[in-house]
Amino acid sequence: MTANNKKKTVNRRNFLVRGVGALVALILGTGCSDKGTGPVDPVPPEPTPPEPTPPEPTPPEDPVDVIVVGAGLSGLVAAYELVRAGHDVRVVEASNKIGGRAQTLREPFDDGLIAEAGPARIPPDHDLTLGYIDHFGIETSPFYTQEGEYLIVSDQENRRRETPESFLRGGRDAWLKIPVGTDALPIAFADALGDRVRTGSPVSRVVRDETGVVATYGIGDAQKLRGKHLICTVPLPVIDKIVFDPVLSEAKRAAFEATSYVDVTRVYVQYAQRSWESGGLNGWGVVFEEGYEFWHPTWNQGGPRGILMSYLFGGLANAVAAMDPGAIVSDFINRFDGLFPGSREVAEHGTHFAWEHQPWIGSAFASGRPLFSEHPELASPEGPIHFAGEHASDYRGWMQGAFQSGLRAAKEIDATVTEERRAAVAMSRRQMVRRIAGIPDVPEWLLLP
Repeated sequence: MTANNKKKTVNRRNFLVRGVGALVALILGTGCSDKGTGPVDPVPPEPTPPEPTPPEPTPPEDPVDVIVVGAGLSGLVAAYELVRAGHDVRVVEASNKIGGRAQTLREPFDDGLIAEAGPARIPPDHDLTLGYIDHFGIETSPFYTQEGEYLIVSDQENRRRETPESFLRGGRDAWLKIPVGTDALPIAFADALGDRVRTGSPVSRVVRDETGVVATYGIGDAQKLRGKHLICTVPLPVIDKIVFDPVLSEAKRAAFEATSYVDVTRVYVQYAQRSWESGGLNGWGVVFEEGYEFWHPTWNQGGPRGILMSYLFGGLANAVAAMDPGAIVSDFINRFDGLFPGSREVAEHGTHFAWEHQPWIGSAFASGRPLFSEHPELASPEGPIHFAGEHASDYRGWMQGAFQSGLRAAKEIDATVTEERRAAVAMSRRQMVRRIAGIPDVPEWLLLP
């Protein structure tokens, strides 16, 4: 606005003052007519109120030793071990639930049936995962069933059955699960941490200064928390929701850009009866033509009802996630009926879960390519800020990677933090993968968690 224009500007208060003065003048005969009754004192303008004093910025809360951003497994294990080492820790989680990707679905299923949205299977050499399961006294059971036959579908015209001995060769017969739900593991950590964990508290800004870090978090009336250190476990697809001041190093940002992610969508259908079992099938198998697995996660859960679920990757996962939500379950009722004829008749209802639609996560897990070793900057600290998450580990897509990275970040802050290693195994992961990869017709994506 120019200076001349600025002089012509009439604000609302001046307009009202001028209007009132003209009206009074008209009433008293001092307006347009020169036949007034005499001089009249002008109406004094209303006093201009003082400008409101801006509120004082919210001071940071009493400082803590460590702020952990994210209550997934990497953040929870880091917080848990740092508390055990004597540190004052706060965990702030953006969503309203803890566990990150370790989420178990209990609704809309009946009879106490459950299925996993995220991590479900645990190889026997994942010592950190099994170590913490043992540490918290959580029971495990076999992931795959030894009953019935597995269905292998190459295309519409080619399908075959495989015995458990054939399908599970290479060590998969020893893979485990948490029968009460994978979320029992993050719940155990959160119970131990108590009110140190705050959900519904997304971090929007992280400021470094000479004394540590200040994190701004919360929705609406933002709060601030000061810490000597901060561990950021935010998945890279959504890390841009945090403003870092000063900005992270160019090498760190380049490593973020170089890391790709795998999208996963799972569709679940509940059946009144496990009709596929009457034909000798166990509800598990692979569809090679479209590239997805199907599981029967309730094979060892009680009652006549059962759940079949699909495990979709990449482009297929994106395509299904983009469908009309109301059409997804019915589409898979038809797909499963093609695998197990007659199952449509006993289908009841279902649901789906797409990781790309989770606002504080954004994708299922970091891709194995490029390797973490090619971008070690993903894990390197920047001053008092440390980084963790399965993407910053050698075990991408596994709970083992979350634990590995969380413990590494905790050790960077306190060298006395030790790892839980309770599972003695005879076979290394590398040996197991080589043996699985030697199975005919097993595609690379089948080696994913």
